[in-house]
Amino acid sequence: MTHTIDRRCFLKLAAAASASVFVRPYAWGGAASAVRVGVVGVGRKGWEHVKRLLGIPGVRLVALCDADRAILDRCLRDLDKLKVKPASFVDYRKMLELKDLDAVVVATPNHQHTLQTIWACQAGKDVYVEKPVSHNLFESTQIARAATKYGRIVQAGTQKRSDLGHAQGFKYIREGNLGKIRLVRGFCHKLRNSIGKVTGPQPIPATVDYNLWSGPAPMEPLLRQRFHYDWHWFWTTGNGDIGNQGPHELDIARWALGETGLPRRVISVGGRLGYRDDGQTPNTQLVLYDYPTAPVLFEVCGLPAKPGYGDTPAFRGIRIGNIIECEHGSFVTGDGGGWILDNQGKKVKQFSGDGGATHMANFIEAVRTRRPESLAAPVREGAVSAGLIHLGNLSHRVGKAASPQAIHEKLAANHDANESFNRILGYLAANNVDPAKTPLTVGGWLEWDDKGKRFTGGEGYKEANEMVTRNYRAPFVVPAKL
Repeated sequence: MTHTIDRRCFLKLAAAASASVFVRPYAWGGAASAVRVGVVGVGRKGWEHVKRLLGIPGVRLVALCDADRAILDRCLRDLDKLKVKPASFVDYRKMLELKDLDAVVVATPNHQHTLQTIWACQAGKDVYVEKPVSHNLFESTQIARAATKYGRIVQAGTQKRSDLGHAQGFKYIREGNLGKIRLVRGFCHKLRNSIGKVTGPQPIPATVDYNLWSGPAPMEPLLRQRFHYDWHWFWTTGNGDIGNQGPHELDIARWALGETGLPRRVISVGGRLGYRDDGQTPNTQLVLYDYPTAPVLFEVCGLPAKPGYGDTPAFRGIRIGNIIECEHGSFVTGDGGGWILDNQGKKVKQFSGDGGATHMANFIEAVRTRRPESLAAPVREGAVSAGLIHLGNLSHRVGKAASPQAIHEKLAANHDANESFNRILGYLAANNVDPAKTPLTVGGWLEWDDKGKRFTGGEGYKEANEMVTRNYRAPFVVPAKL
């Protein structure tokens, strides 16, 4: 991805950010000064954060870090045009040694998020960490503990928590206007083409420090064509699309329900279907979460609605977003607010939102005031929502191939899950996927003990417990004791 930013674009960005939020000077020892921020991982998302930080008054970008020197140098060249000259690092640990660094934005691949956040907390820095905040269930626990132990401000990158439209919609529901919530749906219907298939290990880009990039993960041979981004589809570094887009929608689902922990049971149905490539994670997945308040259904659809069609199937107009179904209507929501619909689908009321455009500014303000309670998405919330994706993926990973009939039998107790599965079967058939030839995988109903942080029952639960954490590669080890 090419980074470009001209002066006119920057001035528009800065003006927009200044208009949307006022940030007071940061005062230490009685002397006002800027909040000094560094960004680690300055590819796609990290570069977005760089541009947003440049538009927030009272913020000074003092450091950039990336294990790929080519990406780092490209960012530095673009910033140089604006006369912004941060220090640069390939080794994140060296960046944390800076004395004039107050906060870090972590936008690296998923497998680095927790460790890099903990290291920053230990170094006395505050952290904005991208979703998912953890790569496994153990890390969800440890990242939340670290923020508390070291007294740091840690914001999760679930930006919709800063969207007023969502907050107003949920308030409307909690006031009893739609009756009880009966079901929450989340959707990631996002087109994902094949990543191709290699015949053997590929060369690591010469500009990449592969040891630092791998971090906690094993330094495995590169078995994919594209080094960057496609790490999402491999278990050692990514969490699939449920872990890429899912943290947003599953966070919204939990927020709508008012649930503070993980569900008592989970089951996943899915697979990597429609093509054969090097990816490991599902491109088609249905996960059912059994919460006491109401069930949550999450769908991943990565194939087009039909061959040659340029987009994925939509459900009630939604491809990416949520539908909170209640007794007397629904709240249908995407990136910015949403609509209240009655049971006949008529629009009743709109709650407008901006998708969480002030989320980074909210973090900066909390850093200034030292008030963690003012965070829109404190890391403990991000950690629980990340836990939802890990539960779903673990059910998939310990699952077994099954016929559609057998899957229907496992979902028999939930009419909505069966309806969702029927739609998925129709979408697969439209893409010429025959479940008899390429069967789907269904997990057992894994039972989760949220207090003990372990699975206690269900098919494959012992195997799932072995994957609650990972074998860390020294010295990139998430500490067990915090």
